[in-house]
Amino acid sequence: MKQQTLDATITPPDAQPSNNGSVDTATLELLRSWRLQDATDNPEEVRAAEEEISAFMKAMNENRIAAGEPPLYP
Repeated sequence: MKQQTLDATITPPDAQPSNNGSVDTATLELLRSWRLQDATDNPEEVRAAEEEISAFMKAMNENRIAAGEPPLYP
C-alpha cells in the first residue's frame, strides 16, 4: 500500500475535532504506526489474510441466519 493511501486511510480529510476542539492526533499516529507494522506486499500473507476474512464473514453470516437475522455480508 502506498504511503499516501495509507495516510488517507488512517487520517481522513474530514477528521472532526473532539469536544475539547482538537483532533486526537496521538491516537491517529498510533493507529498509523500499527498499520505500518502490519503492512505487507508478500502475496502469501495477503492470500492468508483474505482467506481469514472470508472465513470470518461466512461464519458471521451463518450465525446470523441461524439466529433468524439477515446476513451482514453479501
